[in-house]
Amino acid sequence: MNNKTEAEIAESLVSRVMASDKAAETEMVERYSKGMLFMLRHRSGNQALAEDMSQETWRIIFEKVRAGDLKDHSKLSAYIVQTAKNQLLMCYRSSHHTRVTNDVDTAETADTVDQPDQVIERQNMAKVVRLLVNELKTPRDRELIMRFYLREEDKKTICDDFGLSELHFNRVLFRARQRFKELWLEQVGHHNR
Repeated sequence: MNNKTEAEIAESLVSRVMASDKAAETEMVERYSKGMLFMLRHRSGNQALAEDMSQETWRIIFEKVRAGDLKDHSKLSAYIVQTAKNQLLMCYRSSHHTRVTNDVDTAETADTVDQPDQVIERQNMAKVVRLLVNELKTPRDRELIMRFYLREEDKKTICDDFGLSELHFNRVLFRARQRFKELWLEQVGHHNR
């Protein structure tokens, strides 16, 4: 029976992959794929997308591990999960940016409410926002942003539920928005503000 810790196994796998050991790559995929796929499926709600993102994530991971980009080999599991999350966010972000309009006059005069590409764009952006809201560390931040902005619940109802005055609610919501903005800039980028 092997009594190696998870950190020791991760360190061994990373070292072997860096030495171009193909068996180590296979072992790494077998060991971590199931969890990554579960997370991607859960976050995307789309089996095919999760599988595509998994393949791309593994390509990036092996490329970066071989290049020595993973400094703490014992953090392999967290590195895999974060890389997969980033790939999913980039996928949603890129689908947000793929819409191209060739006819400027049509784009300016069209009623965008009825445009299918606008509906898809809003849905993709909503998915990105929900993913990021779920990444907020403070449960109260997550709940306030979800209830006030995404579900559009009444401010007074939320204040009553949290036992906050309106002034205190405004301060708490402001701080939650600031933390969300930092996360947005970190994960999605400055150019999407």
